[in-house]
Amino acid sequence: MKTFTCKEIMNTMGGCEMEFTGATPMDVASQCSKHVASSTDEAHKSMREMMLNPNHTQEDREKWFAWFQGEWDKKK
Repeated sequence: MKTFTCKEIMNTMGGCEMEFTGATPMDVASQCSKHVASSTDEAHKSMREMMLNPNHTQEDREKWFAWFQGEWDKKK
């Protein structure tokens, strides 16, 4: 099990200190995704807009997930 803050998941591009814990990177990413989607504040705006952007491609998602997998692997 690993724990990441919203801010870590957003690669310090906003977010908050809310923590998400999971057994896999997808567990954590899914929890944070729901959190960001339900937010309305400026701190989450960049990630929320990216998630809702119709031009956000599967390739974009895969690139982000590859980055997050690397962060997951580095965390003890």
